[in-house]
Amino acid sequence: MTIIDFIILGVIIGSNNLAVALILGAQGQAERRFRVMLVFGLFEFFVPLVGIWLGSATAEAIGLRTNVIGALLLVGLGLTAVIGGIRDQRADEELARRVTRWRGLVLLAACLSADNLVVGFSLGLGQANPLAVATAIAFFSVLFTWAGMRLGRDSRHRWERAAKIGAGALLVGLGLAGGVGWF
Repeated sequence: MTIIDFIILGVIIGSNNLAVALILGAQGQAERRFRVMLVFGLFEFFVPLVGIWLGSATAEAIGLRTNVIGALLLVGLGLTAVIGGIRDQRADEELARRVTRWRGLVLLAACLSADNLVVGFSLGLGQANPLAVATAIAFFSVLFTWAGMRLGRDSRHRWERAAKIGAGALLVGLGLAGGVGWF
């Protein structure tokens, strides 16, 4: 993978955090942004490493055309994100407060990182540098979390749905690019 590939991967995966951060910022939780950034960053770094390890082990065990499996996983994950963005879901302020407490934040970060496990798994089926992948994902996730929480206070109604749909579409594109061998 080239540096451009890592940047694209980081932007695509980090966009999930942007969507959630927009919601949290819009619900008055921007003052907790450093806590959110810390927890999200840790999960976004370590979960892809676990996924890459699992993907590598699977690739060795099954020895099939693993790039197709990885691509299908990413496309499926992307389509799920697009559908979730189209549905109308509103969070209230109390829920946002609960989510940004330590326990809720760890649970939220774990749920958000599920896609990173799948991405890491699919990349582990190929030849990716695990630390570079994890660093790129964590960097952009933290950056987008910070930006989303700051922007969310003023623009939730305009950007939340677009961010979710965009993140899903980018995952579908990443899966298709992997399926045709672009990375």
